[in-house]
Amino acid sequence: MNNAIGIEAARAALARAAWARGQTPHYDDEAIIDLLADIRHFCVAAHIDFATCNHLAETHFKSETGGAS
Repeated sequence: MNNAIGIEAARAALARAAWARGQTPHYDDEAIIDLLADIRHFCVAAHIDFATCNHLAETHFKSETGGAS
């Protein structure tokens, strides 16, 4: 997946999460925090290890960006 597709996927996830909460989509720090908190709640409910997923996501990100953060 190229970076442009990943960015668009993230924008879509933020918009969908806002819609599910009955809010207008926004794309700022608070929107990211809200989505990450929602994902944490989902992981608890689905018995998914968020910390491991987050660590592996960081690994994927570094691989896709050549180690830049």
